[in-house]
Amino acid sequence: MDKYKKYIPNILTSSRIVLTPIIVYLGLTNHIQILIAMAAIVALTDSLDGILARKWNVQSELGAKLDAISDKVLIIGLLTILIIRNHSFFYVLILECIIAILNLYFYLRRGIANSLMIGKIKTWIVFITIIIGLFDVIFDNWNIPINFLVYFTVLWQICTLISYIINYFDTKAKKKRLIEDYKEFLTIIDPFIKHPEIIKRKGYMHHIGESVYAHTLRVSYDSYKIAKKFGWDYKAAAIGGLLHDFYDKPWQGNKEKTPFFKKHGFVHAEQARINALKYFPEQMNPKIEDIIKKHMFPLNKRPPRYKESWLISLVDKADSMDFLMHPKILFHLLFMKNIEETHKNKRAFLKNIKKKLHE
Repeated sequence: MDKYKKYIPNILTSSRIVLTPIIVYLGLTNHIQILIAMAAIVALTDSLDGILARKWNVQSELGAKLDAISDKVLIIGLLTILIIRNHSFFYVLILECIIAILNLYFYLRRGIANSLMIGKIKTWIVFITIIIGLFDVIFDNWNIPINFLVYFTVLWQICTLISYIINYFDTKAKKKRLIEDYKEFLTIIDPFIKHPEIIKRKGYMHHIGESVYAHTLRVSYDSYKIAKKFGWDYKAAAIGGLLHDFYDKPWQGNKEKTPFFKKHGFVHAEQARINALKYFPEQMNPKIEDIIKKHMFPLNKRPPRYKESWLISLVDKADSMDFLMHPKILFHLLFMKNIEETHKNKRAFLKNIKKKLHE
């Protein structure tokens, strides 16, 4: 049974496409009672296929495309029946076609389907209006305010159409801003990132499976984005984040016995500040020095002086915990014995984890 689960949601979705011509035929030949029963059952598959796909974890891009297409095909088929008896449904049909064409255009431009909650609600409002419209055809004596429902549906369709357009341009603007921010960030760190001493940190293991280079680059970019959002000194945040662990040598291999307050956690920030001044004196200023020197607060004696210093201190800890507290990393640390003896397997394992973390 399990091997067929991935097909069942798509079969339910496709059934709406297959059964729509039969439903249209039943409507045009006045078999309205059978039509309503079949339309209601078919409409329920719109929820059932999604529920099963999520429950069985078999969501797919094909399923999403089929779902969107089948909804439109079924709605257009039912509206075709109703237009013959009530011309006001023509506006619902036209708007539904415009929304479908617009979504297709957005998909071809962006490569992803436009899916908003207002659109899902719109689909159900259209279905409900159609079902009530079919009941109105059967029971001529009912005082159903069908035209009111139709105009309400039209209003919701217009709102949906506007929302899709706004979402498209907003997403487009966000993508443009993201590219511009990334280019600006690269410009800020360019004087540092190609320096041999910075590149050397690729060989310094920091967290398990992550180099000092990779860690500081993450902290730098995260700090840059947050600082820019709040209107702070994002350039200092980016540089300070990149250099905050610019210490002398890998600490994991240090076998020397040192006083507690001379251990790596207490002294590496000052080492990083000295190295930053040594290799990049032109780019240093009091704020960047404070960021580097005090990023380990509360291990250092004095608290950070600038808000950007507090930011890097918090981002450094958050990014470290984000990586170390990943469930698969914890499993590896707790249950894998003889880590040094399985170094090759560990590196392959953690490389895959890091790839997933950055997706």
